[in-house]
Amino acid sequence: MHKPELLAPVGSKEALIAAIENGADAVYFGGKLFSARQYASNFTREELEWAIDYAHIRGVKAYVTVNTLIKNSELEEACEYLQFICNIGADAVIVQDLGILKLIREKLPQLPIHASTQMTIHNVEGVKFLQERGVKRVVLARELSLDEIRRIKSETNIEIETFVHGALCFSYSGQCLLSSMIGGRSGNRGYCAQPCRKKYILNKAEGYLLSPKDLNMSEHIGALVKAGIDSFKIEGRMKRHEYVAGVVRVYRKLIDGYSEASAGFRVTEDEKHTLLQLFNRGFTTGYFFGNPGSKLMSREYPHNIGTEVGTVTGYDYRKKLLSLYLKAPLRVGDGIGTGGGDGIAVRSMYANNQRVSAAGSGLVKIPFDIEIDKGSAVFKTYDSRLMASLETKSIRKIPVKMSVKARIGEPVELCINDGKNEIVVHGGLVSRAESKPVSKDSIASQLKKLGNTVFEAQDITFDLGENIFIPVSELNELRRRAVAGLETERTQKWKRRCNKPEIASEKRSAEVKPILAVNTSSIEGFEAAVDGGADIVYIGGEVFRNDEVEKKDYDYAIEYGHKHGASVFINTPRILKEIKDLNTDLDPDGFLVSNLGVLYNLHGLNKPIVIDYPINIFNMLTMNYLLNYSQRVTLSPELTLDDIRTLTPYGATECIVHGFFPLMVSEHDLVGSLFSGGAKDALLKDEKGFAFPVKTDMHGRTYVMNSRELCMLEYVPEIIDSGVSCLRIEAGMYDAVKTREITRAYREAMDSRRGRDCEGEYTTGHYFRGVV
Repeated sequence: MHKPELLAPVGSKEALIAAIENGADAVYFGGKLFSARQYASNFTREELEWAIDYAHIRGVKAYVTVNTLIKNSELEEACEYLQFICNIGADAVIVQDLGILKLIREKLPQLPIHASTQMTIHNVEGVKFLQERGVKRVVLARELSLDEIRRIKSETNIEIETFVHGALCFSYSGQCLLSSMIGGRSGNRGYCAQPCRKKYILNKAEGYLLSPKDLNMSEHIGALVKAGIDSFKIEGRMKRHEYVAGVVRVYRKLIDGYSEASAGFRVTEDEKHTLLQLFNRGFTTGYFFGNPGSKLMSREYPHNIGTEVGTVTGYDYRKKLLSLYLKAPLRVGDGIGTGGGDGIAVRSMYANNQRVSAAGSGLVKIPFDIEIDKGSAVFKTYDSRLMASLETKSIRKIPVKMSVKARIGEPVELCINDGKNEIVVHGGLVSRAESKPVSKDSIASQLKKLGNTVFEAQDITFDLGENIFIPVSELNELRRRAVAGLETERTQKWKRRCNKPEIASEKRSAEVKPILAVNTSSIEGFEAAVDGGADIVYIGGEVFRNDEVEKKDYDYAIEYGHKHGASVFINTPRILKEIKDLNTDLDPDGFLVSNLGVLYNLHGLNKPIVIDYPINIFNMLTMNYLLNYSQRVTLSPELTLDDIRTLTPYGATECIVHGFFPLMVSEHDLVGSLFSGGAKDALLKDEKGFAFPVKTDMHGRTYVMNSRELCMLEYVPEIIDSGVSCLRIEAGMYDAVKTREITRAYREAMDSRRGRDCEGEYTTGHYFRGVV
């Protein structure tokens, strides 16, 4: 039976030890640079090498995350960092940036690549694109069902990794700009501020409307195995080391148990309780068994709710004592809360007017500064006894065989073998015993003293002469040298001698005169863009409810555009699980492409392609890579104008200069799950009063748009001077009148090279403020 890898998250040294000692087959962690969890402790370079060695000595694989988007100004540092990771023996590097992927494949071919879930790979063709470019493993988008994963596995020849436990994002990973647009902290750069865990109002609904429950597939190990998934990934690089220990321990037992006896597989109540108690916002199986709708969300509790421990029966204002009727044991040192964020560590507790250290059930009183309504549930969010039981002990041992050869007048010899590696060390000359000769038992006793090492003596054989003597100190020294040699052998074979990648990115000539593009979603909007003076008009893309464009409409648009001197490109969806649903029977001038699977599918049609911003173009390496498949690339909206100036010499670029575009794309139907009656659009208001338009497509996916209209009309001359080849208006939310008006304004500004003021409330996005 295929046995999957158990892959554990590591955000600190303590978490690394906890993961390995509790049974992880592999671990993933980041350094101080280019890691998607920059708020984790992470590792210095010295610590990175120690961590990889620690894992390899114990037979565990170590993957290093370089899973952020990297700017031009950072490429030199990234090259040196990748050389370091390669040299210290990482088993693979986890990558988001396509340019970095290409760089590694060409300059560091000995370093395996895992494609991060941040690459939003969600179809067979996207996996094939990466497979043909030398990627060893793909971490699939979390929005796929088991049937979809099974199909991907059966139609490709690449390792597949999926998350099986931990936090979920509301948006497809790699497609979220909300954190960066709100506060300048980019999820694509490792600094997500977790806006999905904040409160929002949508029509009459209020709560943590974007907060999903936590994924838990512990009861479905068999289904995951049968789908052919190669690696079961646990989320949690920001979590405590006890969490890592507990979750890894449970999944280790479950995977082993299923492998040994699948028919009798079950999750015990203790295992279920452990997973709940360690951290949960409520559990879900995510999209593995189809779209769960409202059952995906934790709208009341955005933080850990633990397990219910009791019910409030009253509150003493004067003494600030909370009366709590316990349903489960509670101890001093435990943490309790209401699920909404208010919580304390229990420092003292009273039962029957007596101070107690623990209580199993019944009424207790606890000092609590905040009043909680009578009848409210109270949750245990921290179990001190459970946490103490998860403190790491050295339990992972590597069995070794030893053999000793000792004859009078010859150097004593000790051989140690772990089944794959063998070390032989020699000591001083063996002397004749003056009184009592050394025995096999006494030699074995000293050699078995492997202490805190990872090794455990399984078998010791002897080839001894008669009447010999070996000092205890000699045996101890031989053992220490042999163990040190074996540890070195187990780490050094992974070390490499890698050259620093040299960046060679040729400058390319772009269009001399910049052109104007408009992205539209209806025939009326398309006509308005053409009439307003657009050089190129995109039509299609995500089809929102009541806005469906039929084939005859596309045919009409192509004819209308050509009649009026405009190029017509079909905009393809950024999320397309079945590429066969893509209409390629049309004859447009080209395609606007938003995901790698569509790019793989369309590349052979010999039609011009423009790469859209969801593929995340951040540097010249990615630009050059994608320009091999396209005539132009749309740069990330997270880049500043200064960043853009560094990229335009390397090829034809496009930038969004006006309109509303999605900050989040979610498989979850936010509006439809909250309201019946076919509602499709709404406004999502945050705690600061900003209103984000929400749109729903024909597949029930949610698109959270930017709260303020992007307007760079005043800065058109500066954008043109930066070398941008094409300026784009996102007109999908405009009617025909508005589309025509804005298109004409940009046409005039581009032709005259003079900007003009924007009207109303607007934003200049990241053009002048950038992201961290």
